[in-house]
Amino acid sequence: MLMYAADRRLARPGETVVFTAWVINETGRCLKGVRLVPGSLTNEALDVLQFLPLPRPNGQFIGRLGKFETAYRSFSYLVTARDQLNDGELLSGMRVIGRSAFREFHDEHDAVVAVRG
Repeated sequence: MLMYAADRRLARPGETVVFTAWVINETGRCLKGVRLVPGSLTNEALDVLQFLPLPRPNGQFIGRLGKFETAYRSFSYLVTARDQLNDGELLSGMRVIGRSAFREFHDEHDAVVAVRG
């Protein structure tokens, strides 16, 4: 299971928003090859934005998650003046991929932050 959220609901230009993804192994089986793959990060104008530091192109490798274990990774974004145009929002998507002995799994979630001047 993936939980994904920002550290704030409202941000202003010059502030840093931290997006955190928690991967929770609820299966009772060991999971392997677990990795987070950041999706799009956009503002109201649909500009393609970048986390700082940049995540690796193949995602954030977590590796093995034992029975009922949890792992997390955080990603930061510095809000700009352009992000506040039209009282916009930041939208960030995140996906987790992994496998157990029996099947592959994935989960995906979005996090939204309002931007005001």
